[in-house]
Amino acid sequence: MRLDAWIRQGPPKGEGSRPKEERPRPEARRRVEAPAQSGDIYLLVSADYDPEAKATVLKLYNIRTHRIYLRYDDTGHKPYAFSKEPVERLKQNPEITKRSDKIIGFEVVKKHDPIRDVDIEVSKIVVDDPLVIGGTSTSLRNFIKLWEADIKYYANYIFDMGLNVGKYYRIVNGRLEEVTTAVDPKVQEYLEKYSGDEQVVEWVKLLAEPVPNYKLLAVDIEVYVPDQTRMPQPENPRDPIFIFSLMGSDGLKKVLLYNFRKEKVEARGDFEIEEFDDEKKMIIRAMEIMRQYPIIVTFNGDNFDMRYIRRRAEYLGIGEAVRDIIIGKNDTRVAWGVHLDLYHFFKNTSIRNYAFEGRYDEISLDAVGRSLVGMGKIEIQEGFERYSLSELCEYSFRDAEITYRLATFNNQLVMKLMTIIARIANMTMDDVCRLSVSNWIRNRMIDLHRKKGYLIPRPEEIREKGGERHFEPITKGKKYKGAIVVTPKAGVHFNVYVLDFASLYPSIMKEHNISYETVNCPHPECRDNKVPGTTTWVCRLKRGIASEFVGSIRDVRVNIFKKLSKDPSVPGDMREFYNVVQNALKVFINASYGVFGAEEFFLFYLPAAEAVTTLGRYAITVSIEEAKKLGLEVIYGDTDSLFIKNPDPRRLEELIARVRERLKLQLEVDKVYRYVVFSQRKKNYFGVLMDGTIDVKGLIGKKSSTPEFIKKVFYRILERLKDVNSEEDFARAKEDIEKIIAEAEEKIRTKSVDVREMAISVTLSKPLSEYTKMTPQHVKAAKLLEHKLGRVVTPGTIIKYVKTTDQYGVKPVELVKSPKEIDSEKYLDLLWSTITQITDALDIEKRGPEASKSLDAFFT
Repeated sequence: MRLDAWIRQGPPKGEGSRPKEERPRPEARRRVEAPAQSGDIYLLVSADYDPEAKATVLKLYNIRTHRIYLRYDDTGHKPYAFSKEPVERLKQNPEITKRSDKIIGFEVVKKHDPIRDVDIEVSKIVVDDPLVIGGTSTSLRNFIKLWEADIKYYANYIFDMGLNVGKYYRIVNGRLEEVTTAVDPKVQEYLEKYSGDEQVVEWVKLLAEPVPNYKLLAVDIEVYVPDQTRMPQPENPRDPIFIFSLMGSDGLKKVLLYNFRKEKVEARGDFEIEEFDDEKKMIIRAMEIMRQYPIIVTFNGDNFDMRYIRRRAEYLGIGEAVRDIIIGKNDTRVAWGVHLDLYHFFKNTSIRNYAFEGRYDEISLDAVGRSLVGMGKIEIQEGFERYSLSELCEYSFRDAEITYRLATFNNQLVMKLMTIIARIANMTMDDVCRLSVSNWIRNRMIDLHRKKGYLIPRPEEIREKGGERHFEPITKGKKYKGAIVVTPKAGVHFNVYVLDFASLYPSIMKEHNISYETVNCPHPECRDNKVPGTTTWVCRLKRGIASEFVGSIRDVRVNIFKKLSKDPSVPGDMREFYNVVQNALKVFINASYGVFGAEEFFLFYLPAAEAVTTLGRYAITVSIEEAKKLGLEVIYGDTDSLFIKNPDPRRLEELIARVRERLKLQLEVDKVYRYVVFSQRKKNYFGVLMDGTIDVKGLIGKKSSTPEFIKKVFYRILERLKDVNSEEDFARAKEDIEKIIAEAEEKIRTKSVDVREMAISVTLSKPLSEYTKMTPQHVKAAKLLEHKLGRVVTPGTIIKYVKTTDQYGVKPVELVKSPKEIDSEKYLDLLWSTITQITDALDIEKRGPEASKSLDAFFT
């Protein structure tokens, strides 16, 4: 069967009960699980280091059998790092001699120094264990100045072997060989168009390859703590696991139940219940099922589910049954396949904002599930003892079902998104799921340095290039001056066009060749190529590695995949896939400057970061000047956008043409407002688009911490404004909005509100013991939970509390007995803090000076 046919076919459908595939041998995690089949195609999805085999193991997803093939290194590749000390001097170093039994040897290798733009010789130290280089307090990098000593060993292996995660391979004569899939005719057209740009062609070929629908299993467990006054702890697994809920892509819908109550149970949903009279037998059976799936998905399984399974089994004396669950410092892996914790993925700010457009605020299974797949958790009150086992099975299975749906909705969109990101970052899917976008970009930048033969500089080497800061930062804590934000013209403005620079900062990095090694480069002939208004210069002789990367992926997204995703001549399923690709690229592009401009990033260089924002301010300033020359009224500008009121379309086109010619940057119409309303506050406005969509920016009523009652008032106001079409409409809208506010004030004053709707929700970010200098209100509430209810509160717990009139001033919702306890004045303050940004613009009088208090101040 052809590769594309295999991919379309997807995972096999099961019978929804006991999988019939053979159980892996106990030694599976240390050796190849099954021999490679001749002609089979594999997708490289992950890798790890096996300390017992002292080798990297690649995890290859067989798209025919839908199992993971574990391929151990047989090339003799070993961990290493570089030193600029000569080999003979290194050999005499006491830190080297005391580790002589773990050092395999030394090599002299040629590398290119990108900062000085010269070839150099360095000493390569080869060792038999990655921990000799780094990872412990006794590792070499803590005692000797080394280069490239902080890269994960299995990532090094992937780079050195020229592999790419997310790419297809077959095994020929014992070696991995790339497989090229058939190219969509539409993609081929773009490949021919950009045939002269090798970077673009490589990216398109890699990203256009189809992604299979994976065989996967969602797992959720329940631990029995009768009164729920404390949370079960993996490090002290004294409480029994009594439910495993499992939902698989092959149709499996199963609950394993340890029926310790000996009560009659029935499935209250579309799932099968398999009962056990012994917890050990249930755990062994659960592991038997889980091992049949190459990919395990959980929601917070790193910190709880998978970790608790391992620790509880060891506690019960059946550790051998769970030996393939491997607990790391910050993650939990499965040796036979890949474990993806969706909690980390959806928590990623770039994923939330760019891939899912901020559709969810709170990072919980319930909130993300309701926002993305329209399914929330089943609510239960305190205490498992109040419910039958049948009810608890239904409760638990719903959690597994939400997790499954999050992984598989829209034709496995999330899995495809992870795969595409893995391709761009050349990072294992496990790490993509858990790490930030800065780590994704770092990974690919390391790979690009390896491909070019560059020695990756140490941060201090980049700083030692020097270069002055030309503009004092406005924002406290920033190292350099940021973007221009033009003060908005307060009031209501109709027919407003928003012109947006297409990926402004990435475009500047590309067009002006901004990279750590090209800014203030060593070439005298480049010194006159100055950034406007500064003494900083940029290289003309060599393309910067960051500029090349950011520029290439920007072009690939804007000029190819974004167009393919909207091309009506492309089949619907392919358009959907290309939209996933362009969204993944969007995540990288939108985050790229923020990463390179972050002081903690390994390639940060202050003059380079400042050069980008300086050129950005210059671009906005020039664009406003050109707009004024054309008689266009700019009512607001922010970083990369211009708001132009009631423009002549021909003059807009002329502005776009002038900017393109003068700055080599692309302005385009991003959206058109029927009307937009500004207060005097920057970055805070709302408007109604031509299709009636309400667009809210920076308004605090959207915050997940805002009480539901006040949030509803906020959105009632916005809904009323949705009907406004003219200046005359505003008078009537203003009257109605004043009534909405007065009604809300009356309910708060008379305390005729539901306590739960007044709850403020804040996630505890660290252990309670670490709050020593200040005690925020959610921490006070959390401490009351511990003191009054005996609840164990851990980081990540969502604390729901209300403002009260008693001695504490705050109480967790669980302790509030009546609305009479609510502090009305504080909630009136909060109401006005939430709506004042709208009422200011509508000239609705505030209740008092305290109404301008910020929401953050309210929480302090």
